[in-house]
Amino acid sequence: MNKKKIAVLVATGMLAAPLIVQAEDVEVYGDVRLSIDMSQNEQDPVTGGKDDSALSVNSNTSKLGFKGSEKLSDNLSVIWQYETEVELDNGDLSVKGRDTYGGLKGSWGLLKAGKLSNPMKQSSSKIDIFTNTRADHNMIVGYVNGVNTFDNRFDNTIWYSTPKFGGVKLDLSYTTDSAGSKEDALPGKLISPQKNVTSFSLNYDKGPLYVAIATEARNDAKLKDNGQYEDVAATKLVGRWDFGQGTTVGFIYEDAENSAGAETSTMTLASASGQARTAFYLNAAHKIGNTTLKAAYSQADDLDNMAGTGATHYALGVFKSYSKNTELYLLYTATNNDANAKYGLKDMAGVEGNTISALSFGLNKRFSSK
Repeated sequence: MNKKKIAVLVATGMLAAPLIVQAEDVEVYGDVRLSIDMSQNEQDPVTGGKDDSALSVNSNTSKLGFKGSEKLSDNLSVIWQYETEVELDNGDLSVKGRDTYGGLKGSWGLLKAGKLSNPMKQSSSKIDIFTNTRADHNMIVGYVNGVNTFDNRFDNTIWYSTPKFGGVKLDLSYTTDSAGSKEDALPGKLISPQKNVTSFSLNYDKGPLYVAIATEARNDAKLKDNGQYEDVAATKLVGRWDFGQGTTVGFIYEDAENSAGAETSTMTLASASGQARTAFYLNAAHKIGNTTLKAAYSQADDLDNMAGTGATHYALGVFKSYSKNTELYLLYTATNNDANAKYGLKDMAGVEGNTISALSFGLNKRFSSK
């Protein structure tokens, strides 16, 4: 195709774009979540070979997305979304695709498929007051001794949500291949374990109260000695209460098993079947005018029969809103690891037995074509 034809196609597409947007309900949206962070991990630079502190610019899961819908009949609409991270600190589009899907919606509920966060992840993400900052609640929730076992986003996922009845809704998901196999059409010739993930959450969201119970089960997370995959699972109880007058509190309790890849100085946890830990998370936010004060505390207990594998995390922050879509914040957060634990912070790996902390000054800017 010559350059003239390419130019014509580009111009035609640009002219047609407004018509497409008018014909369908299409939104262009995104988040700018930039921060300047001073981080420290207490590691000895001499013996560890790495700096114990650093000043950095971080993108904090900034994103760009497109979504839309089209009404097909009185009780049927098609919905779609494409969303990806944008690395504002280096100007690149990230390879980390976010929730991207197509689906159908009606009075019978919602059915969608694609790359999706599962119900386990979404059940608690809506109460995270420090979402997509260094103090994100997922430094302990969803992690088992520093390994991101649960609260993930998976390829090849099918999701169904029931309609909401009196504030109650059920979300179900099934991931056909959590490894993101390219062989979507037919099984391969080689026999391999089926790698799938199932998750559900039962939610009540009405008035000042939100509560949910959620589970996630994976059979691709841990290899036993015989080379076969073994199931791991987690259960989570989530709650939030709005007191009015700008004050809210949130709570998470989670029981989760460990996965392959988690190691301590004494043993490889992947070789120990049935290792599990419990964790809890508490947060509170209070709004005074355009300023919101936030605090969070979480704790992971030791793995079964593994002393020194627990950790605590806390965060304090001040968020100032300048408009509906723009805010600045200052926060301090830290994770304190026991001797054999290595929990970290968002996008920061923990150091076994050490405290990892960050002081962040950040900007959150949301934008939308609507």
